[in-house]
Amino acid sequence: MKKFDGIYTALVTPFDQKGSINSGAVQRLVERNIKQGVSGFYVCGSTGESYLLTKEERKYLLEAVCEAAGNDADILVNVGMFSTDYAIELAKHAEKQGVKAVSSVPPFYFPFTMEEYVEYYSDLADSADVPVLLYNIPAMSSVTFAGDDLKRLLANEKITGIKHTSYDLFQLQQLIHQYPEKNFFIGHDEIFLSALAVGAHAGIGSTYNIMAGKFIKIRELFMQGKTKEAAEVQNEVNNVVSALCRVGIFKGIKEILKMQGIDCGYCRKPFKKLDDTQRAFLLETAERNGL
Repeated sequence: MKKFDGIYTALVTPFDQKGSINSGAVQRLVERNIKQGVSGFYVCGSTGESYLLTKEERKYLLEAVCEAAGNDADILVNVGMFSTDYAIELAKHAEKQGVKAVSSVPPFYFPFTMEEYVEYYSDLADSADVPVLLYNIPAMSSVTFAGDDLKRLLANEKITGIKHTSYDLFQLQQLIHQYPEKNFFIGHDEIFLSALAVGAHAGIGSTYNIMAGKFIKIRELFMQGKTKEAAEVQNEVNNVVSALCRVGIFKGIKEILKMQGIDCGYCRKPFKKLDDTQRAFLLETAERNGL
C-alpha cells in the first residue's frame, strides 16, 4: 500500500469568462504548486466546487490536471456523488487517468444507514483497481463516523485511509496509532501544525492554492523540532484563514489567486461575487501575511 506524505493542494476549479473550465489556468496553477514543492493534488473536492460541476466537467478537469502534472505529482480525486453508480463511473475514469487514489464524501441529503455507507464504500473499492480514501467531513456531509464504523471500513484492504476534515484530533491520533499502515490526511488548514503533533504525515488543503509554501515551511520546522517557529507560520496561515472565512473561503481563494497573477474566474452561482470592500480587505490581509 502506498504511503502518502507531504502537502496535497485541494485545487480550485478555474473558470473562464464564459463559465467553462479554463484549462490554461489549470496548467499554470498546477505548475506553480509543483515548483513550490507540493507532493500532489486533490481534484474535484469541496474547494473545486465539485457538486456544481457536471460529470463530464469533472472528468475533463481531472484529465487537465493529470496532463499538467505529468509524473511530477500524485493525483487524488474525489468521485463522491449521491449515486453509487455515478461514483463508480467516475472512479473507473480516474483509474484510466492513472490517479494514485480516489476519494469520496459519504452520500448525503438522504438519511442513509451506516450499513448503507459501509456498502457504498465497499462497492466503490470493488469497482476499480485503485485505492480508496474515505472523506470524513461531518460539517458538510452531516455524517459522523464512530470508531467502530471506521474499524469496519478500514478493514477493507483497498481503503487506504482517510481525508480527515474534522476538528476531532483525539479521533485522528487514535486512528494513526491503531492503523499505522493506512494514510491519514488532515483536511483543516488551520490546525495543520496540531495534526502534525498527533502524528499526521500529510495534508490536503484549500489554502495551499495560495500559500503552499507556508505549509511546507511549517512541516519542515516541525520536523526540525522548531515548534515555536512553526507556530509563528501557522499563525500567519490562520490570519488568512480567518479573513477567508469572513468573505467566503472559495471565493476568497480565487480572489487572492487573481492578485497573485492566476485568474481562476469566479465561483459558480449561487455563490455571489465579492464586493469592493471585501476585495480590499483580502488585499490588505494578503499583503500583511506575505502573499
